[in-house]
Amino acid sequence: MGKAHKRAETETDTREKLLRASAHVFAEKGFGGATVKAIADEAGCNISLISYHFDGKEGLFKALVERFGRERLRDAENVLYPPESMEDMRARLRLWMQQFLLCQVQEDHLCDILNRENILGEEFLWDVFQETFLKAFHAIVKFFEAARKKGLIRKDVDPISATTMLFGSLNHVGRHQKIQQKVYRVSIAQEKYRAQVIEQFLNIIISGISGGNA
Repeated sequence: MGKAHKRAETETDTREKLLRASAHVFAEKGFGGATVKAIADEAGCNISLISYHFDGKEGLFKALVERFGRERLRDAENVLYPPESMEDMRARLRLWMQQFLLCQVQEDHLCDILNRENILGEEFLWDVFQETFLKAFHAIVKFFEAARKKGLIRKDVDPISATTMLFGSLNHVGRHQKIQQKVYRVSIAQEKYRAQVIEQFLNIIISGISGGNA
């Protein structure tokens, strides 16, 4: 293994350490309260490496949000192909919901950041939002549009409204999972309960948009 390869491998490891550390620090302190020193200390790296790899705190935050957004876009595009039948529509929505809720569990620090920070209010994040989260949202809209053309959902159903309600409801579940755990002793971190929540959503959503033909 050559020196150049080892150097590239080391730099990749350092970037990953900084990204993971920043997720914890940004979630705890917010973008405004987080400092590059706190992130560097969390990562166990020299503070100068944040400027070297990300050109400062703003660049690091942008890289963190962008990677998360691209992963969510990939999840949506890999699953939400135009459905061929009611059964196919249920199966694809179920799989997407599983990915969405599991992400809320496994990436809770990043979800906390996005739920708390107004990324649309930050000009430097607007292009990231357009290229990732907005495209992921539109993938769901197109899925419902295709289902409507196929006659699987009613013609009077607005795909954008349906997507907004679905996305918002699932996000609400993720945001309040800790409260639900404390009060009701159940959580989407539990596989059985997560599956139950998904089936409830499917029944409510599909019954509502299919006109009772599900």
